[in-house]
Amino acid sequence: MNAAAAEALADPRVGPVSEGELAAELARWDEVKAESDGTDLDEIRRGRPIEWATQTLSQGEILDAFGRYCLAELDDVEVLDQAPSRLGLGWRRERSAIELRAGFLFCERLPQDGPVLLLGQIGSKAAERFLDDEGLRSRVACLDLARLEKIAAVRSSVFVYFEWFLRDEYGVKILAEPMFTSGLVERGIISLGMG
Repeated sequence: MNAAAAEALADPRVGPVSEGELAAELARWDEVKAESDGTDLDEIRRGRPIEWATQTLSQGEILDAFGRYCLAELDDVEVLDQAPSRLGLGWRRERSAIELRAGFLFCERLPQDGPVLLLGQIGSKAAERFLDDEGLRSRVACLDLARLEKIAAVRSSVFVYFEWFLRDEYGVKILAEPMFTSGLVERGIISLGMG
């Protein structure tokens, strides 16, 4: 089975979905090539290779390193829960989560106590989906560690700390996904004017 479909069916936050709903959701997002029997989802999510100029890591290694960094270095960020593919974090009264995902199916159902940053592969359909859904972009952000691009309009101090960590620890900078940014400008949602 497609790993994104298996992931959606296995996630209790998504809830029950019919075959038709699942097929429609698969069509709305970029294709995920990985296959899963449902028992290897953490392995698929954590094992996604991230190749940067000077090193190759996995998404799981990066998430684990950020969890350790929060525990050891950030006095104002609290690790509320830690699972193989998820970090629940707190900053003051703000609650956020960072999750590794095989795909983004039904991602609007994932936020619980606060916004969620999904780490996975971003494609053109993801940018369109976020542009078309204000509710989605106000609660969910996506970041592609391989492309070093994000689709994000969510305010979260934890997400800023994560980007600073990537910059300081690995020397990489995250940029806004170009289609998403230009789409926000074209729709009049943001302005990049000078002044």
